[in-house]
Amino acid sequence: MQMMGVVVSRDQAPVVEFRGEGGECITVTLQAGHTLPEDELIAKARAMMVQVAQFGTDQINNAAMSDGSSADGVIQSGMSG
Repeated sequence: MQMMGVVVSRDQAPVVEFRGEGGECITVTLQAGHTLPEDELIAKARAMMVQVAQFGTDQINNAAMSDGSSADGVIQSGMSG
């Protein structure tokens, strides 16, 4: 995603929205009560995205090596909301 801008809003909880060209958007909602300045909220949101991007990659790569399948498939974490 090509980043075009970042928007920070503060309703009940701080929300950082990373906007990309073509209408793509990644929204990170932080814990309510954060009173940090915008630049620190953006830094926290970026750190969270890095953690999410790494989630499960070791397990997927290990499974692909053991059964010969590709690690490029869809990741399903088993998490429910």
